[in-house]
Amino acid sequence: DIGFMGCLTKNSSGKIVEAADIFVGGRIASDSHLTGVYKKAVPCEDLVPIVADLLVERFGAVPREREEDEE
Repeated sequence: DIGFMGCLTKNSSGKIVEAADIFVGGRIASDSHLTGVYKKAVPCEDLVPIVADLLVERFGAVPREREEDEE
């Protein structure tokens, strides 16, 4: 599982922006808990490439080729 907890952080230019701590693992149900933080205070604008790399590294995802006009 991948989890996110919202927070605030400063971006590379020093502006305070919305961000998220990224968690990997943990449990749900009556004994639910979070595991250790994978990365802390990641600005939301930086989440997609970090999560994409995480999916490949930890979960065996295979990246697909993107067209030039895709984001």
